[in-house]
Amino acid sequence: MTGDNDDVKRGGTDGVPNVRVLAGPVEEYLAGIRSALADLPAPELADILDDARAHLADLTAELGSEANLAALVDRLGTPDAYAGELRAAAGYPPASGAPREPSRAGAARLAIAGLVASTVLIMLGVAASAPEVVLFGMLLALAGLPLVTRDGPELPSLTALPAMRRLVAAMPPPGTAARSVTDFLAALQPAWWVARGVVAAVLVDEIVVGAELALVVLLSLVTVPLSIWLGHRTRRDRRWLWAVVPLNGLAAALLLLLLGSSALFGSSSSSGASVQRYQQPGLWQDMDRQILDIRPVDAAGNPLTGVYLFDQNGRPIDTTTSSSCEDEYRFSAPGASAARPYPRGTVDYDPRTGDCVTIPPGPLVVAVPSGTPSATGQVTVPPPTTPPAPPTPPAPPTAPPTPTG
Repeated sequence: MTGDNDDVKRGGTDGVPNVRVLAGPVEEYLAGIRSALADLPAPELADILDDARAHLADLTAELGSEANLAALVDRLGTPDAYAGELRAAAGYPPASGAPREPSRAGAARLAIAGLVASTVLIMLGVAASAPEVVLFGMLLALAGLPLVTRDGPELPSLTALPAMRRLVAAMPPPGTAARSVTDFLAALQPAWWVARGVVAAVLVDEIVVGAELALVVLLSLVTVPLSIWLGHRTRRDRRWLWAVVPLNGLAAALLLLLLGSSALFGSSSSSGASVQRYQQPGLWQDMDRQILDIRPVDAAGNPLTGVYLFDQNGRPIDTTTSSSCEDEYRFSAPGASAARPYPRGTVDYDPRTGDCVTIPPGPLVVAVPSGTPSATGQVTVPPPTTPPAPPTPPAPPTAPPTPTG
């Protein structure tokens, strides 16, 4: 051995890959595991040590120059504690004479189930525009609390599960095309961290203001670095996965929703804004001029009172808005929510008392489109003309007198 972290490679026969024997702190840690599991059957012990050796090799590569026994203990716990987790995950009772510790395999399985269910529900809730489903999905992630509060940063209880060991063993070996694909996808993680931060900025902007590009840019200056920090933190401490994975599902669903909305409705953004304004409460003219009261007049320009207005379907035309004063008046004044005649006046707060009052209609001069305006400002409508009488037909000729004689 040439150093604490050096590897010694033993050549094998044809078709058999070389076996990498890890030296230094990894071998020392493995020796502690082997000693704690010495009572297990030899085949089972060999399988457990092979899985632990592969996991320790990956952890050593991740730690780099900081890989030493203290770092391994900090990440995984002591060899005896880690061996206890491996023993419990394999279904064996504690060693004779060793203190019986409660198995965390059940908590690990519950944490995995909660994490998967949480992520799926959050994505389905975003797709269905159901905030209550998204909230319930976030609460499901709390099922991992019993595990993350008691396990180490590397989650030894989780990695010791047989299913997780089979999953790690099924990873494509180095040098294969499948491994190249997985390595490429892993290299794209920083790009996803940036995209996740931008989506978070868009979400906050929609909640606080709504569609303000300048605010999205400013928020991204905070959310993108935070997202990158969270990604690096998760690589060092796997317990953060129970917060990051559900948020990843939320960000992915929102990103797909934003991209789909841009592709389908990007060309009609201006009309969408007009429709949004048109759907505001109250009565609007040309979708941009709000009508607060109606002042009906007759053909001569004289103001009318007690006029009820209805649309083509017989429903009353209402100018009531959604202001707080209108709402207060609607619920306090008797009959205010029913159909009321025009002119009504406007409802606003009295600056002196602060009460919501009705301001009666003031004087109004209008120009009726038909007729001739008089000097007084009113409209004079010409009287209707009498049609000429039809001509009288001539009397028929009388018969000549009969001669006598």
